Amino acid sequence: GLGSPALLYLAAAGVGTLGIAEFDTVDESNLQRQVIHGVSDIDKAKGLSAKESIAEINPHVNVILHEERLDNDNVLGVFEGYDLIVDGTDNFATRYMVNDAAYFLKIPYVWGSIYRFDGQASVFAPMLGEDLPCYRCLYPEPPPPGMVPSCAEGGVLGVLCASIGSIHSGCAARIRLA
Repeated sequence: GLGSPALLYLAAAGVGTLGIAEFDTVDESNLQRQVIHGVSDIDKAKGLSAKESIAEINPHVNVILHEERLDNDNVLGVFEGYDLIVDGTDNFATRYMVNDAAYFLKIPYVWGSIYRFDGQASVFAPMLGEDLPCYRCLYPEPPPPGMVPSCAEGGVLGVLCASIGSIHSGCAARIRLA
């Protein structure tokens, strides 16, 4: 949900290369919040669907697909070489792993989260100065499994994805231009 508008706006802004780490397929239930996909994309790999949508917006953007689930064994290799990480993950385990990889690789990390009618976004770039926090600095421990309902269980307002995802792309563009 967050990655869709972020990708669309970054492509429209002319970001030269976008990497997409996504292993899932498009489901009809995704369409209300993952606006990069359409009905004709149902059952298609989400990364491929996103790449095709990006090409329609700006054919000059180079899209690199990482069609695998991020895990502790591959995350550093997937992220290495990128200037920035924009996190659209939907679970705490992956969010902490992404933060840690960004921290160790010294790559600025744009984070966002949504739940029902609330959203948050932030930029973490501790490599730019002393005493600048990372995500884990603010939230040292993830909540216990099952404590926070998933979007499927708790629901999410689709337009909230667009709002926070747009903030993602604005932060990303600003960092990239700085």
